[in-house]
Amino acid sequence: MRTHLEFTISSYSLMLFLGLAAFVAVTLIVLKKLEKKEPTVIKQTLLVSALSLAVMYVTAALFDSLFHSIEEGRLVAGGITWEGGVIGGFTAFILLSHYIVKKERGGEIELFSLVIPGLVLAHAFGRVGCFLGGCCFGTVTDSKLGVVFPTGSPAADLYPNTLTHDGSFPVLPTQLFEAAFELLLFAVMMIFRKRFKKHNLAIYLVFYSIFRFILEFWRGDNRGATGFYLSPSQFMSLLLLTAGILIFLFQKGLVFKRLAARCALWRENAANGVYDLKACELSPEKAALFAELDALYRLKISGAVSEEEYETKKQAILEKIG
Repeated sequence: MRTHLEFTISSYSLMLFLGLAAFVAVTLIVLKKLEKKEPTVIKQTLLVSALSLAVMYVTAALFDSLFHSIEEGRLVAGGITWEGGVIGGFTAFILLSHYIVKKERGGEIELFSLVIPGLVLAHAFGRVGCFLGGCCFGTVTDSKLGVVFPTGSPAADLYPNTLTHDGSFPVLPTQLFEAAFELLLFAVMMIFRKRFKKHNLAIYLVFYSIFRFILEFWRGDNRGATGFYLSPSQFMSLLLLTAGILIFLFQKGLVFKRLAARCALWRENAANGVYDLKACELSPEKAALFAELDALYRLKISGAVSEEEYETKKQAILEKIG
């Protein structure tokens, strides 16, 4: 008597796997081939990425549950929301890389920016998975852009009165709209890599937030409520947009100058193999000098000063620091 074992993988799970594979592949290409990072840094960055993805999943579930609880007026368990994951996972990467990837200490944002293209591509795969799984759909439409999902998919519960004669309904494929945007953003980041690579994190937060805020007007699935006019994703988009702008201004040396000075000290100590955080106490005088050193570093990565000019001026500042 023969027995047949059936093993099925959902299209959504398959796209998630392909997305993770794409993330690892792109990240390795960027860190190893293009940036020529040390093997230790690459391994530690991948470890931090894995831990951050775990945090990302937890916060994605927590935020979605929060917004559904607000809508229901009681505690309920929701699904997951991408932007909720971004808030937790991105924060985790910055903090974890500070303590784990010690050789990149002080340049956590720049390190994360190198990882962002892979994450953007992975998200594009994930949105295709949403399309194949029938979730994250748009509003019902009679336009030529509409796609038909069969009865029994998640949208059927929201639009029971819109079924056509064959038991189907047309909705906007907002999943594919988002996937297309992610692919375009990935292409821009890779084509103009040398110009934008240090600012990829800020670029992603700003442009994705704007795109997602607008896309929400055409989303048709239930994502909970915030208690006021904005949808949960629109509310989080504003938070992420603000974060992206502040990060960009920080990288330009316009805000959080005290933190910028400390980052400069961390970078200098890391370059010399000193990883003791207690050695990073700053007097006001040294803080000013390290702020100057940080501003010089920003000019170097933007291409405003050459490597030789940077080293010469850097040594002059270090001599003042003593």
